[in-house]
Amino acid sequence: MRRVITSDVQILALDIATSTGWAFGKPGEIPACGTVRFASDDGASNDAIFANALTWFSGFLKPQPRPTSLILEALLPPQAMKGETSRQTRDLLGGLHGVIRGVAHARGIYEISDVSVLAVRKHFCGDQRAKKEDVFERCRILGWPVKTRDEADAAATWHFACSIVRPEVGVEVTPLFYGKRPMRVSV
Repeated sequence: MRRVITSDVQILALDIATSTGWAFGKPGEIPACGTVRFASDDGASNDAIFANALTWFSGFLKPQPRPTSLILEALLPPQAMKGETSRQTRDLLGGLHGVIRGVAHARGIYEISDVSVLAVRKHFCGDQRAKKEDVFERCRILGWPVKTRDEADAAATWHFACSIVRPEVGVEVTPLFYGKRPMRVSV
């Protein structure tokens, strides 16, 4: 992700899966957060899930302000989950990433990046081995409106991107500021 220092930067972060968490907002503000489920039931086909993702994301990007940057939690390399996930799941997640990236590009969002979950957790919790629960609790300490672990992961990814765009916002997750209210930075 390139460094952009403008007041109109709007970052959208996604933790993509059949249940996808999202976080959206300007660096230095509290993100809006939510979760969307692309599978209507456990037996939904990949094609139905892709169609739901395409429909949701196309609608999500209609209102203004539209994101100027999109950051995704990166896919794990195939060997990372060997024995813990199936090829079908890996194909599903790869397809969802493709759908989201394609819709974003078609809607004029050309700054699309991904980041490893390890890098996000190291940034956000100070430990790359932090668990989803640690990320969720950190969001709650910051006063962010996360309701699910997927939203918390997206919010942590959003904050990682915000810290690249505006490095001064990275301070709010350092141990010195744990338990403090998030910064309000005006530009």
